[in-house]
Amino acid sequence: MNSINNKKLYDFITEDPSILTNKWLSKRSNNPASVYSCDNHQAEARLREQNGLFIKTLAKVLIVAHKDVNEEIKSWAQTVAMDRVETRTPIHEVIHQFGVFRGIFWEHIHQFIIVNRGDITDSEILQWSKLIHSTFDTIIETFAEKYYGYYHDRLSVQSELINELSAPVIPLSDSIGVLPLVGEIDTQRAKYITESILMQSKNYSLTHLFIDLSGVSIIDTMVANQLFQIIDILKLIGVKVHISGIRPEIAQTAVQLGINFHKVPTQATLKQALKANKILMSDTHMA
Repeated sequence: MNSINNKKLYDFITEDPSILTNKWLSKRSNNPASVYSCDNHQAEARLREQNGLFIKTLAKVLIVAHKDVNEEIKSWAQTVAMDRVETRTPIHEVIHQFGVFRGIFWEHIHQFIIVNRGDITDSEILQWSKLIHSTFDTIIETFAEKYYGYYHDRLSVQSELINELSAPVIPLSDSIGVLPLVGEIDTQRAKYITESILMQSKNYSLTHLFIDLSGVSIIDTMVANQLFQIIDILKLIGVKVHISGIRPEIAQTAVQLGINFHKVPTQATLKQALKANKILMSDTHMA
């Protein structure tokens, strides 16, 4: 490939990247919720900077080996992926913008080819096409990988926070606590609840823990076994567990699955469980 024409094309692309960026930004729609909205003036400067670096990184493959641009591609993809995750931009919107800019980029190259047609061979045009498209694809794939990683990490942090907030032991006295469970309990959440209960029971020096299941709609055998494991572990550290609020549909499912709650004291409601254990609460608190 003619290295002179490659350098000319590189200079043509990078001489004023704002030309390409302006064309791209001019195609934005009015979507207030999107980082790509034409009305999102706060994001525009950031988009310009990111796209300018994208142009230079993409064009660099014309003058250096593709492998020598990989680290710059990873760096760009990492920065932009983090930004798009933080701005809650759906990945399909980003992929769409890659497509829009790919078209603009090639229109720009086409202008260069028209002006310099006498000095450029068909073989060079074909090589540019393969090289640029391949680099575009590499950048998109790298971005998608980084985006998934940041998005997954964000979900994991949120999930941990939700789990932490969804298993609060409420101390009723120096040695008695209540754990109201709400929502679906899968094996991952059951594992977190186990760890949380043990820590909180120790911190509160509990001798009795009332677990209320009235807000739980489904319990399968794996979750039930995890619950029984919690009960057995709490027994070993001197905490007696009482169960309340088993809903009729859960009771029916438990019978069908052979889940046996008989070894654990159970009551229909938390109020009944507390009264049965002579823990008196006013009606206003237990209504």
